[in-house]
Amino acid sequence: MTIDKDKSTEFTNFINSVLDDSGEIALKYFRQIRNLSLKGDLSPVTLADQEIEKLIRSRINEVYPDHNIKGEEYDDHLSSSEFTWYIDPIDGTRSFIAGKYDFGTLIALRKSDVLIGGVIDCPALEERWLSFSSNETLVNGKRVNCKPVKKLENAVMATTSSHEFGYQKWRAYQALEKSVKVTTTGSDCYNYGLLASGYIDIVAERLTAPHDYLPLIKVVEGAGGIITDWEGNKLKFEDSLVYVLASASTELHNLALKKLKGIE
Repeated sequence: MTIDKDKSTEFTNFINSVLDDSGEIALKYFRQIRNLSLKGDLSPVTLADQEIEKLIRSRINEVYPDHNIKGEEYDDHLSSSEFTWYIDPIDGTRSFIAGKYDFGTLIALRKSDVLIGGVIDCPALEERWLSFSSNETLVNGKRVNCKPVKKLENAVMATTSSHEFGYQKWRAYQALEKSVKVTTTGSDCYNYGLLASGYIDIVAERLTAPHDYLPLIKVVEGAGGIITDWEGNKLKFEDSLVYVLASASTELHNLALKKLKGIE
């Protein structure tokens, strides 16, 4: 299932307008906020998270009142519509609180059983990756593509943190890390934008909810990359915990999977 060009343009224009406004909220609080609370999973929550999600939900409700909405901060809004929006208002909240620029807002759009849209918006860096096409990812309106790296020894790899893997997954990750050219840590969703733009070649990490990983799929795949779990399986719509592997090429992805599985 795909959406026609007119509908793709409609969704693109809509989400660009929404993110222009949500970005203003993020920047209003950026490097200003010191008070925070903690959710049940101990991740930081700021007023910016809540205000951004409220704004995005409000705009969706205004334009597409029958669409489903699932987000990080508030209860699901469900109807009989075949369209569902997923929202992560600030991915990289710890970076946001620490005054780092590489936080982002993530949005995905699903139609029935097909993911049709994904966005990574990094307002402090003024970079926005967007894909509402099966074979195209745009950053600030310009098409980007993954770098066609095919060998692990030539690859630049990123992970937000390897400390959350657990011993078995950490050992698998270490096997992969020892095989690549260089590894960088931190940066959350920004890593996937950099992969789509050809600067990073592999991302391997753990993500915890659909709004964390669904937007990344469209951005990576639209730029010619591939993204699965560490077993090589397609990511599902409603997993609560996934180990994600994203790569710039199929050849590189298959080699990385072998390292993670202990085959080579």
